[in-house]
Amino acid sequence: MKAYRRWKTVVEVGSLTRFEKQVVITGIVFGVFMTEALIHYSMAESKSERKTFMDAFKTLPDKSELWTMAAIVMSASIISGFLIGEAEKRMGAKSVL
Repeated sequence: MKAYRRWKTVVEVGSLTRFEKQVVITGIVFGVFMTEALIHYSMAESKSERKTFMDAFKTLPDKSELWTMAAIVMSASIISGFLIGEAEKRMGAKSVL
């Protein structure tokens, strides 16, 4: 029964439209890039405030700075998602999604 569920999940995921794949790719890229952005922010914060990295990482930037950071990261993620999709299409590569 477990094997059937796994196979069914693969079939359902494999039937995503091109737009849905783009959304998934963009979401993954956003998550990775946003985490990276917060790590870089924390590194700079720890250096300027003379805190340990972990102490700086526990605090988020203020709301306006966080939104600006998220907007920049989302823009880069959308562009990356589009480019990844186009590269797959032109190479004829089959996506896992």
